[in-house]
Amino acid sequence: MTDMAQSHYQLGMNYFQGKGVEKSFSEALKWFRLAAQHRHARSIFMLGRMYDKGMGTAENPAEAAKYYQQAAELGYSRAQNILGQNYIKGRGVTADYDQALHWFRKAADQNFSDAQYNLGLMYAKGHGVPKDFLEARRWWGMAAEQGNSKVQFTLGHMYLVGKGVKKNYSKARQWLRQSADQGLPTAQYHLGMMYLRGTGVLQSYTEARTWLQKAAEQNYLDATYNLGKLLSSGSEEVRDPTLAVVLLKQAATRGHQRAQVMLGHHFIKGIGVAQDFQLAYHWWLEAANDGSADAQYNLGIMHLNGKGVTRDSLEGKKWLTKAADQGHTKAQYCLGVMYSTGKGVPQDMDEAFRWKEAAEFWETL
Repeated sequence: MTDMAQSHYQLGMNYFQGKGVEKSFSEALKWFRLAAQHRHARSIFMLGRMYDKGMGTAENPAEAAKYYQQAAELGYSRAQNILGQNYIKGRGVTADYDQALHWFRKAADQNFSDAQYNLGLMYAKGHGVPKDFLEARRWWGMAAEQGNSKVQFTLGHMYLVGKGVKKNYSKARQWLRQSADQGLPTAQYHLGMMYLRGTGVLQSYTEARTWLQKAAEQNYLDATYNLGKLLSSGSEEVRDPTLAVVLLKQAATRGHQRAQVMLGHHFIKGIGVAQDFQLAYHWWLEAANDGSADAQYNLGIMHLNGKGVTRDSLEGKKWLTKAADQGHTKAQYCLGVMYSTGKGVPQDMDEAFRWKEAAEFWETL
């Protein structure tokens, strides 16, 4: 590699990033091509990336794969790793697990942590090799020790749920914490849930709030919901019903079913927000249409009582039946009462017995 090739590469990167010059993918391509003529591996890799993503040229995965191959053969670990991924996906090349393993191993042997992670995945899934969690863990351990947050989370989650290893909450917390400290929202969420539930750690709503909030700030949906739930019903030191409503609404608006159900309860009871039966009905209807048995039950009760909506026994029965068909015991019991008393439906003791028996069955499980 010549100094001129390195200069051409740096010029290409300047145009690619808009560093000191106006960003121009076409100019970047020109300088990368000049450097590539001197077998400059990074420039060849960047040509592959630009063809892969359609930057300054038409997207062409096959052409990209050719450049990745050239850079990989020159020993460039990033190219080796992406080439391995392409062989997994069949992008620009024919899918081939053996080739994927070959290139992942080449990059992994250079301590490229993403390749070590991918190689571990191959062993964990049994792709091209016999399934072997011990070998997967060995490669993931190498990547995690280098500070790869994604791999640290993977190891932490393995120890948390006991997948491929014996459950070890201490190691789970260790790896999740390292990943969470690097800002990975998935790790922050799971660490927060460990503190929320007291799983392998001393239960701490304050710690749970800290980690769930970090994940929620990165728009991690389950973290937003669980933080809202914690602020709604947690202990005194963290309870904040007004902020809970804000968070639950964020999650509910993004389609989180349990957030929609809980938000409906806040509007029904006027907790942290002005009481509003219509908004409660709105959020429960969203969740009910998405299949939530709790929301279906709540709508049924609203229609039977005429609370916030016009009293309508047929509509109430419809929603209670939907919930009851999913095994919702309260809905089943209500239907049993309706049929036994003839309230809102024709009296039918057989139907009354059927629904009450179903409720008793589910409660014994």
